[in-house]
Amino acid sequence: MHMAVLKTLLLRYGCAIGIGLAVGVSSNAHVVGEKEAVVAPNEKIVVPDSGGVTTIRSNTPIITRQQVQIFPGVTKKSAGSSQISMNRIVLPPGMKGLRHMHKDAETIIYVLEGKSRTLIGEKGEIIVDNEAGDFIFIPANVWHQPMNISEDRVVAIEVRADADDQQNVILAPSQQ
Repeated sequence: MHMAVLKTLLLRYGCAIGIGLAVGVSSNAHVVGEKEAVVAPNEKIVVPDSGGVTTIRSNTPIITRQQVQIFPGVTKKSAGSSQISMNRIVLPPGMKGLRHMHKDAETIIYVLEGKSRTLIGEKGEIIVDNEAGDFIFIPANVWHQPMNISEDRVVAIEVRADADDQQNVILAPSQQ
């Protein structure tokens, strides 16, 4: 499915489409209509009688300890996750975060838009360039520093094996 079409569907119909695509819509499922889908920013929607299925609608960014702009997604705090977190990252042109590592937590990043560069190592001695469509795996305890090397924004989805996405961030000594 074309990315623009998928984005439009998800924005218009929210979680109901995502769940429907992932597991199929049962005959008694409530499909959210277009008028019902208009929800305030940064809203948490817990589906009744679902065992904890939660939708997070995040439209207000925050700046993390590593000085990266994220739109908070699923975390221990937002949805009660116990093992993973997922956020949307937006890097404006020329922006770079601080060099850091995630103690004992692996990270996967999927680049949706733009061209990014990641400096690897405590001093940033290894350079890795990525573009839209790339998956980036960063093992636990590896120093890295994200940056936007293009004239357009970089948008990425970040998934970490840590339910508290900021608790185990350690800034490199040269960045503190």
